[in-house]
Amino acid sequence: HYQRVPQAPSTNLRGATAPLEPRHVMSLATELVAGGFAGAVGIMATQPLDTIRIRLQSTTAVLGRDSYGGIMDCAKSMLRHEGVRGLWKGYASPTFTVGAMNAMLFLTYEATIRYLRDPAKDPNEDPDLRSVFLAGCVAGSGSSFINTPTELVKCLAQTNLKNKGTLMEEWQIARRLVREHGFFGTRGPWRGIEITIIRDTPSQGLYFLLYESITRTFGKSEFSTFLAGGISGAAAWASTYPIDVIKTRWTTSACGVYGGLTDCLVTTMQQGGWRVFLNGFGATMARALPQHAVVFSTYELIKSTLNE
Repeated sequence: HYQRVPQAPSTNLRGATAPLEPRHVMSLATELVAGGFAGAVGIMATQPLDTIRIRLQSTTAVLGRDSYGGIMDCAKSMLRHEGVRGLWKGYASPTFTVGAMNAMLFLTYEATIRYLRDPAKDPNEDPDLRSVFLAGCVAGSGSSFINTPTELVKCLAQTNLKNKGTLMEEWQIARRLVREHGFFGTRGPWRGIEITIIRDTPSQGLYFLLYESITRTFGKSEFSTFLAGGISGAAAWASTYPIDVIKTRWTTSACGVYGGLTDCLVTTMQQGGWRVFLNGFGATMARALPQHAVVFSTYELIKSTLNE
């Protein structure tokens, strides 16, 4: 799950049915570059809270220790035993792929909006909210194919209490997945693609729907787009958070621990009750607004610089 760039995705390509003009291509390139850099900065700034989320979601078998007592206990334990660098474990894979993910999300959304648009309507008219939601769902499904291997490497790095949290360690994790399980093996880089699609399809649909609804109601000033992005991001995370808990446990587990996703769900429920599906939720919500603030401000700064 990445923080989408704050610019409304339908502002550049709305109604486009012909090849993009040079100025539109430059505008798109500017937004993708700015969004990629801003997303990377946002990830780096808030990675500790993401690492805490993954640790709180994970099983004791994966971590090799007793469960943490909460956000503060997890943070103190990591600082004590793994140092400051421990908080930033798993940072590299999402940082280096956020640009590609934003491009996939943005372009898939726009292509779906164009496909769903009634040709009899004014091409400059805002798409109806039903189309916005459906396009967001399709975009979320498409971006899952980038999210899955990225998050798998990230989570495996974050749940390893003995590694040092370096870029090379993440590269070694990725190489090992391919070498031992094949590029498209069931336990290879795309392990968890099904549950990632299940998580990201409705959550991205909700994100786009709320973002467009809020900005259409309150306008697209800097403050309203900032507020819309923060609210939409938090709501999107909350809407599918229990699925994210299952995804973390399924993808980080050792071979043979679960018989499948259903078994993972049932076993998790039996071992921890319904409350386990909220493990790490506080860290996720605490991360949502600060991350969006960093992404938003960085995005606007880079975009204004590129347009000068």
